[in-house]
Amino acid sequence: MNSSIHKNLCQSLPLGRSLAILTKSYYGALTKRLEHLEIERYYSILILIERLENGCTQQYICDQLKMDKVSMVRIMNFLIEKKYLRKIQNPTDKRAYLVELTKKSLRILPEIHQAIDAVNAYALNGLSASQQKVLYGHLSKMQTNLEELPTKKIFINFKKSSKQK
Repeated sequence: MNSSIHKNLCQSLPLGRSLAILTKSYYGALTKRLEHLEIERYYSILILIERLENGCTQQYICDQLKMDKVSMVRIMNFLIEKKYLRKIQNPTDKRAYLVELTKKSLRILPEIHQAIDAVNAYALNGLSASQQKVLYGHLSKMQTNLEELPTKKIFINFKKSSKQK
């Protein structure tokens, strides 16, 4: 698409829709790079858990990634069935469970990070390091601003197309 047409289209749409279009393009490229892995598009969950030392609750993941509980249960069951996650009893609350990474997920995380780095580099091509820093600062500020507004919970689920390319 002609870049001036694309720019005008993005400026005429709600900012969220433009970001959703960008998100679909990004995750489409990332999913294509990692399609040989059997984890669908649940990279962010594995990365979030990886950054924690002692596992975490499903609720924590829901809160951090702004996901609904029903979807999270389905995703957790999928990742547990594929042996990328396991549930363990929470040592501080015997009624609750934590999820943690398995050796299988630890083996693929470097490849996931490499794919993310490659797609990020491609997406950010032409932006200097200082421009990238400013971009992330603006995105963070936008998130902070939006968190101050009253909202209605909305859940977005990007499903894989039935037409695989």
